[in-house]
Amino acid sequence: MKKTLTLQTRLTIFVCVVVFISLLITFFMIGSETARNIREQEQAIALQTAQLVAESPLTAHALESGTYKELQDYTLRVQKITKTDFVVVMDMNSIRKTHPDPHKIGKKFAGGDENEALKGHQHISTAKGTLGESKRAFVPVYNEKGKQLGAVAVGITLNEIQEIINRSLRPLYTVIVLSICAGIIGAVIVARKVKTIMFGMEPYEIATLLNERSAMLESTKEGILAVDQNGRIKLANAEAKRLFKKMGINESPIDQDVSTLLPNSRLKQVIETKKPLNDRDVRINGLELVFNEVPIHLKKGNIVGAIATFRDKTEVKHLAEQLSGVKMYANALRAQSHEFMNKLHVILGLVQLKNYDELGNYIKDIAIYQQSETSEIINHIKNSVLAGFLLGKQSYIREQGASLEVDCSTTIPNTANTEVIHDLITVIGNLLNNALDAVSASDKKNISISFRYHDGQLDIEVTDTGIGISEEDQRKMFEQGFSTKGSNRGFGLYFVEQSLENLNGHIIVTSEKNEGTTFSLRIPYEPKEEDHD
Repeated sequence: MKKTLTLQTRLTIFVCVVVFISLLITFFMIGSETARNIREQEQAIALQTAQLVAESPLTAHALESGTYKELQDYTLRVQKITKTDFVVVMDMNSIRKTHPDPHKIGKKFAGGDENEALKGHQHISTAKGTLGESKRAFVPVYNEKGKQLGAVAVGITLNEIQEIINRSLRPLYTVIVLSICAGIIGAVIVARKVKTIMFGMEPYEIATLLNERSAMLESTKEGILAVDQNGRIKLANAEAKRLFKKMGINESPIDQDVSTLLPNSRLKQVIETKKPLNDRDVRINGLELVFNEVPIHLKKGNIVGAIATFRDKTEVKHLAEQLSGVKMYANALRAQSHEFMNKLHVILGLVQLKNYDELGNYIKDIAIYQQSETSEIINHIKNSVLAGFLLGKQSYIREQGASLEVDCSTTIPNTANTEVIHDLITVIGNLLNNALDAVSASDKKNISISFRYHDGQLDIEVTDTGIGISEEDQRKMFEQGFSTKGSNRGFGLYFVEQSLENLNGHIIVTSEKNEGTTFSLRIPYEPKEEDHD
């Protein structure tokens, strides 16, 4: 795998490059402007010096009289004061009358750019002379009568101008070097600060973590809501949005005030008090929820917001009933225990009365009744869990003042799949509970359940003598929460349908008013190898 540079290294390099390019551009612009200004200044000095010498009466007098000793001394003084490289006075034939080098006096001016001045025009040019390439200023010389007598040439060599420019830019070099050093130090500090803010993580690590956290938030079965320190919602997962719709809130919760959207929420209170609130029952728009609200702390202890997790309390309340009919097991065992204790009390009373003949007859009757009641189940239903559940259910229904008849037209083999038995118990238990509710208001309180196994299919029928179910209710009876018996009901038949889906089975309902109801089920059922004929 190709190794990539860390974020800190990349930030350092990036900031250094930006600083370097910025300083380079700045240096170029300042250097160019400085050089241009210096050149213009030197040209101005040369022209002003030439004008000064040309307008001096000494210059015109020397050219007219032919005596140049005093003029030579004068031009050398001017050259020294103005720091120019040469001040040359020439006649109309371009013959030098003054020069920094006395040996060149009397010789023709070199360069060929003096002609314009000898024609009466002052100008500036660049040409190569005896002192090298230089910037030259030419000004014509006139006497009092306006007659041109010659010209003055003042020059500054280009090397001298460049040296002046370099001396002017030296402080800038120092500033640039110091700025680059400061930029590198700043880049390192910024990169470290960014790295600290990002908890030492690389961008790809943050992206991976964000994707993982998002997947976790969206897949959790609890609603999750996060708010900032001002109480505005910043995060809501899929389950939270589903519960919002269940409450009748269809608008997007993001960036809304939590107190406006959920008046019963105490997230703002949690932020103010910095104390969590756990397992709080909240009712919002008819939906009962269990809320947990906690503040969000930073490492330094600052509160930056709060987070709430919540779940439909009705779903929590009925979760145990959904898991393998646990509640049904408990009720059946309790009924058997209660019935057994009643019989023990009768036996104990007969023993204390020493009425042994009556005691014998009582025990004999119990044994015969128990044998006839249980033999049908024990002999035909080979799965002990299902058989025990039906026996317990018989006792429970009898305790409620009704009767349960169990009929097995064929032997029901055992199965190796315990999940099938759990789902069967959920289906049978809920159907028998519904049947018990149905016959509670009837004169006849009879319930029957029949089993038949054939070619890998298990047929079950549950029949009651209750008041029946209307056609309208039959269309909605398997919907979650639908019930004709009041609020917080309507989960039994919903769980029946869910368990039948797990078993790949189907159900048919037949019902007539005041005639009772029959639930007919067909379920794929695979027996154990040793029980398979």
